[in-house]
Amino acid sequence: MSAVRITPRAVGAPLVRIDGPEKVTGAAAYAFEQPVERPAYLYPLQATIATGRITSIDTSAATGEPGVLAVLTPNNAPRLAATDDAELAILQSEEVAFRGQLVGGVVAETPEIARQAASLVRLDYEARAHDVELRSHRDDLYAPQIVNGFFETDTVQGDVDAALASAAVRLDATYSTPHEHHNPMEPHSTIAIWTDDGLTLYLSSQGVHRIRGDVAGVFGLEPRRVRVVSPHVGGGFGSKHVPTRTSSSPRWPPSSSRAGR
Repeated sequence: MSAVRITPRAVGAPLVRIDGPEKVTGAAAYAFEQPVERPAYLYPLQATIATGRITSIDTSAATGEPGVLAVLTPNNAPRLAATDDAELAILQSEEVAFRGQLVGGVVAETPEIARQAASLVRLDYEARAHDVELRSHRDDLYAPQIVNGFFETDTVQGDVDAALASAAVRLDATYSTPHEHHNPMEPHSTIAIWTDDGLTLYLSSQGVHRIRGDVAGVFGLEPRRVRVVSPHVGGGFGSKHVPTRTSSSPRWPPSSSRAGR
């Protein structure tokens, strides 16, 4: 295989980023900053166990709070048109697959009311034994068929053994890394506006077409009735591409920080 030298044209060049001036001057309007008339706000309820099921939900105190518009749980959330993707099948059953899973949401006139009312919801669980110890010495480890990015799990290029055997110096070491979390300048947020024409989503996304298709499938809508708008993305770093761990319903969009009423 002959090597092909590529001449860089952008790396190191003093290019002007199209959205640069707006972002550095604070003029860029992000998803949460889009104007909405009479918005409703959601505060999520998240599971406090690693795995198991919800056995009871008491929302009476929360629904009695002034300014609360709805309390969504698996008991009253509308059924979605498609639940084959478990990441998107939010509020469709009492099963809990991981700690922090969205198991409900309080919709209210202000974010403060939603948060206060969410603290009043009582959930009881039947917890199951969980196993989250990922260690190299386990005897049940396996290689998945594909990894992130849909690449092959293992790839081989060249003769590694021959190269090591002929190397002047060989280093044999094992490295481990701590958990790393991306922290974009703009947090994840969505504004959902339902009208007779369909659904408009203002959100921070690197993949508006993928999200439109997924959302349309979950709600059973024609893709042309779903409009996804992402004016700017305040940092993604591998996130903000697919609508995982979001939830919605035909009446109140629970994943939204704000929703037009």
